[in-house]
Amino acid sequence: MTIKEIADLAGVSIATVSLALNNKGNVKKETREHILEIARKSGYIKRKQEGKKNILLIKYVSSGISIEKNGDFIAKIIDAIEVTASDHEYNINIKNIQARDWHESIYQIDKDEFSGVIFLSTEADEKLGEQIKSLSIPVVAVDNVFGTVDLNAVSIDNAGGIYDAVKYVKDKGHTDIGYIHSSVKFTNIMNRKEGYRRALSALGLKYDPANTIEVMPTLDGAYEDMVKLLHKGIKLPSVYIAGNDTLAIGVIKALRENGYSVPEDISVIGFDDIPFCTMMDSPLTTMCVNKKSLGERAVRLLVESIEGINEDTVKILIRPKLIERNSIKQM
Repeated sequence: MTIKEIADLAGVSIATVSLALNNKGNVKKETREHILEIARKSGYIKRKQEGKKNILLIKYVSSGISIEKNGDFIAKIIDAIEVTASDHEYNINIKNIQARDWHESIYQIDKDEFSGVIFLSTEADEKLGEQIKSLSIPVVAVDNVFGTVDLNAVSIDNAGGIYDAVKYVKDKGHTDIGYIHSSVKFTNIMNRKEGYRRALSALGLKYDPANTIEVMPTLDGAYEDMVKLLHKGIKLPSVYIAGNDTLAIGVIKALRENGYSVPEDISVIGFDDIPFCTMMDSPLTTMCVNKKSLGERAVRLLVESIEGINEDTVKILIRPKLIERNSIKQM
């Protein structure tokens, strides 16, 4: 029996059942006792007490660039997951799965041991979303929306964040707006690039393919690739919007070493708000992703699914917020 079924039998809301079972909230004594009696007779309370309250957190690693080389970003999401799970009296078990081991590992998960799965899927594609949703326990993806998959997910509003970045630099007087794209493709990065093109169109700005550059999404890789592009004599816009902060920081280093001043000669805005942003000579203006909220909301959504409070497919997008620093010039 689920919480919803108990609510139907008791003639109350799901929220009231949840409050009564957890001894919280302002629930009338007779209503609470009625709910508890139904829960005891159905065996729900016994199962809840005896059941293993374990959540499996799967970290999927493909290239490793987003997961292993973006440690602070991922660590903050995981910290929030662990704290929020503990608040709900669930244990977190972390399992790293490499792309080459995916098929073998996913079907070896002991579904009797875990109440649900959080899928840290930054580097995953839609096909993996279809596969993991076939598990017979609740699953919530985090850091990947899986737009074509009927799967609960908590992710970043990439298009919204990029739109806000483009509008911000436009309001600063920039009309020649370029984009720094990653040469390694994954969902968030691809969504941000598409968001850039849509934002230009929505704001009445011209899209120039020559203004989009592609570099490796590591500090050294972005720097080295940008040096090569500068030596080729590429046309520079007045401002670059970067797909993430790592791309921005690597490109800025190359620009400065080749005689360009940021933001006096060219402006740059990032995306994510990693710690390095504040350590630069001109601290990086960026779109801040709330990593803590990603982790917290993923756990809450999973717990609602485990406990039968939510039976719908829910996709939550968290919109980044502008952090204004010193890397954008007023034109």
